[in-house]
Amino acid sequence: MKLNSFADMKIQKIIITKGEYLDKELRLLVSFDEKDNVVDIVNLDVSKVGEIHEATVEKVLNDIEACIVKLDSGDKGFIENRKLKPDCFLVRHSEKKLVCQADKFYVQISQDRKGVKPYSCNFICSLDDCPNNYGFVNYYLEHIVNGECEIISDLSEIFKKNLNVRFYEDEEITLWNLYGLNAILDKALSKVVHLKSGANIVIEPTEALTVIDVNTSKSYGKSNAMNTNIEALSEISKQVRLRSISGIIIIDLLKVSKKEEAELMELAKHIFSYDYSQITIHGFTNLGLLEITRSRVFAPLLQGIKGA
Repeated sequence: MKLNSFADMKIQKIIITKGEYLDKELRLLVSFDEKDNVVDIVNLDVSKVGEIHEATVEKVLNDIEACIVKLDSGDKGFIENRKLKPDCFLVRHSEKKLVCQADKFYVQISQDRKGVKPYSCNFICSLDDCPNNYGFVNYYLEHIVNGECEIISDLSEIFKKNLNVRFYEDEEITLWNLYGLNAILDKALSKVVHLKSGANIVIEPTEALTVIDVNTSKSYGKSNAMNTNIEALSEISKQVRLRSISGIIIIDLLKVSKKEEAELMELAKHIFSYDYSQITIHGFTNLGLLEITRSRVFAPLLQGIKGA
């Protein structure tokens, strides 16, 4: 079976719009590749990645060489000491210590928080490092998009960011409906994803980890286990990114030989290589489950839509 992943695909189009889904109004950024496949869906009302804030140190964590800061928005942030540049602090209370309580500096949110945990932050020397109105869209274009892409929006606030955006103004049909975002969200939030071979994958998020089960379903007797696993891994790599799943991910693939497990390990490293998040393929457990971890960047798609 030919391997099909997003590894060599580029984002060609971005839609930024708002609409109603499950009785909630959402502002979404939705990106597409050259084949009009959806790559990312981000809830702009939830994600704070890219925002710049003045931060005041609340607690220095000497044991892990980091500190907890209070952002000017009232949120909590976390930053590693190795990222700090004391010469750029707004307020510094000691020349002998790298950082002290009540020191002040600018930070940029680099990872959305999980639950009540702080937002992960990067250090910013000055506001001159980023233009006015810098936010998530700017961050996405700078760090996620590889090359030029078309941006279409009907939101007035997007045009205040000095981006090259094409304004959508058709009064006959909304941008949300033109791209069928309700149907896209239905698929992106469904537990079951059907594969072309007739097999399917079931995605079950829990508090501690995400379990993904691969089932032969209608492909039974039509495709061997190895081919089904390859097809499933390719789709799982897309779904993990699309849903912004992070943390521990356990994949229950169809049973294959140890030699084929080793081949699947190498395939997984390639298939997940497109991802902007750091992904580690840990290998197969004694029970034959493939274990991977994915670093958190954006808030999960479920958050703010189904109350997760």
